[in-house]
Formats: sequence, structure tokens, C-alpha cells
Amino acid sequence: MIVHKTFTEPTVGLTGKAALGKREKLREKVEEFIRNEIDEEDVVNITETAITVSGLFSVTVWYRKR
Repeated sequence: MIVHKTFTEPTVGLTGKAALGKREKLREKVEEFIRNEIDEEDVVNITETAITVSGLFSVTVWYRKR
């Protein structure tokens, strides 16, 4: 079965390095999840979404659940 987990971080009002820093921290959380919670070989897809109007940034990991 393929399942997913989405990580979200608000970036409303942030620009430049501040926004990029928050995005990078969220990517690090995703990497930690992959290292500690699932097997890297089970990852099917990783999708990043940035919605500039609402200031949300998310990363979704699609993976095989065994």
C-alpha cells in the first residue's frame, strides 16, 4: 500500500533568507522522518509545494507501507 505524510510550515510574511531558512528546516524534518521512520528504499515520491498567497510551504512524502 502506498501512503503519504505531509509536513507543513507557514512562511507568511517572510522573504529572502528567512523564508528559505524555514523551508530548509522543513526539508531537514522530512529527511529525519525518512531516516528514522521508514526505509529510504520505500520512498516513491517527494513533492514540495509553495503557496505564496497564503504563505504555506509543504513537503509530502509518498512511500510504501509494509
